[in-house]
Amino acid sequence: MGKRFAAILAVCAHWVAIGTAAVAAEKSLVIGLASDALFMDPSQQDETITNTMGRFMYDGLFNSDPRGIPVPGLATSWSVGDDNLTWTFALRKGVKFHDGSDFTAEDVAYTIDVCRTSLLKNFTASIKEVRIVDPHTVKIITSVPTAILLESLVPLRILPKAYRTKVAPEKFNQAPIGTGPYIFQEWVKEDHITMKGNDAYWGGAPKIAKVTMRPISNAATRTAALLTGEVDIIEDVPVRDVEKVKGTKGFEVIDRPSERLIYLHVDANRPKGAGIIGLDRNPFNDIRVRKALSLAINRDAIVKMIMNGNAYATNQLVLEGRRGYTKKIPAPAYDPAEAKKLLAEAGYPDGFKIYLDAPNGRYVNDGQVAQALASQLTKVGIQIELRLHPKSVFFDFVRPGDKSSLVMTGWSEPIDVGEMASVLFYTRGKNPAKGGSNRGHYANPEFDKLIDSADATADPAKRAAILEDAAALIVADGGVVPLYFQQDLYGRKEGIAFTPRSDKSILAYEMDVK
Repeated sequence: MGKRFAAILAVCAHWVAIGTAAVAAEKSLVIGLASDALFMDPSQQDETITNTMGRFMYDGLFNSDPRGIPVPGLATSWSVGDDNLTWTFALRKGVKFHDGSDFTAEDVAYTIDVCRTSLLKNFTASIKEVRIVDPHTVKIITSVPTAILLESLVPLRILPKAYRTKVAPEKFNQAPIGTGPYIFQEWVKEDHITMKGNDAYWGGAPKIAKVTMRPISNAATRTAALLTGEVDIIEDVPVRDVEKVKGTKGFEVIDRPSERLIYLHVDANRPKGAGIIGLDRNPFNDIRVRKALSLAINRDAIVKMIMNGNAYATNQLVLEGRRGYTKKIPAPAYDPAEAKKLLAEAGYPDGFKIYLDAPNGRYVNDGQVAQALASQLTKVGIQIELRLHPKSVFFDFVRPGDKSSLVMTGWSEPIDVGEMASVLFYTRGKNPAKGGSNRGHYANPEFDKLIDSADATADPAKRAAILEDAAALIVADGGVVPLYFQQDLYGRKEGIAFTPRSDKSILAYEMDVK
């Protein structure tokens, strides 16, 4: 009996040891972010960190690779009819939502319907109708030939129709479910978001089983959290800390050219505008004033002194290689004397005073950049009163476009100029699916016509040519003043396998911990 008991103990010890080893081998990752997510509901996601959460927990019909190229997600194959309007998608079979329910074509149709009236409505602009053929086949009919339909489907994360229609929107935002590689566990606002790997994920269980996202808005604190081991990887390493991280054993900095454009959104349309001090008219209605604004900005100095060289001064809306980049746009010029001359010609020899609204803590060194802009513009007579807003309130303040006539902000993840322009520069109120974030109320029928023409073009090369004209037009018109492309800077512990993405998302399911 004693020998048998001893044998049983030995076997138990063996399996306990195996179990302990398995637990010990479970990989985890703590990610330090510059700010917290705003929502967990993917239909409400229109900024980078919130979008990142969507990529963890949900799939689209198409996902995107690190370069931003669409790859099959919940759609496995597709075809386009001879009319260039009817798209047929075969859906992945056997996929489950995190609650165990089946993913079907009903969820696709429901998601597109929800997104038609959400912040993502611009991505559904060309979709006329969704037809369910069977549980695993769906047809999408567009109103015009659409060259970027696949790209437009990427941000539309598929919602669980049965669950989302059963619970209140607030509950879904606090207890979301998708089909993605990670399952939501907990969200304590401004403290942490935790997720666990989805072992039943159709794409295979992620290598990292547990992920914690920690919002750390203070840049110095974020660096300290990395170097003290509180987090494993951080985004937006402060430029002043780059050498410190590089010089600390066991840590490294990764950089890559970013697609994030930092720019000024100018109120070039409204007669009176908003945030203009002491005037009953809007000076930016005059193109000479808008040109003076751009000429007064020393972009190279900002890149060198504020960004420590970790940015690229530009007059373009997208990086070279994206549709809409064009040599028709000249390099940015700095000419304060010419700026003063144009202001005088426009009737403002003594300049004028205006608020500049900018985020503080959303983009790398954004508050410092805004201060530098204020100083440069004031020197030519555009006297700036600076209003810096925390990231948590900035977008709510500027998104309606009724409180400011001069906004410094950013845009990333561009499909091309057309996708960006449809959201930011298309005439507000003209098309319900476009112009939703036109904070400057820019309105140019010629520009709108070009965007509409591009959106109705099935040939990518022809679309690119049209978008080059659109980009050249709005920059020449001063409806937007590009400043620089931010360089993405990440800090990580050694042993964290990570390749930066064009959309700036840190995605644990593409990573590994050695």
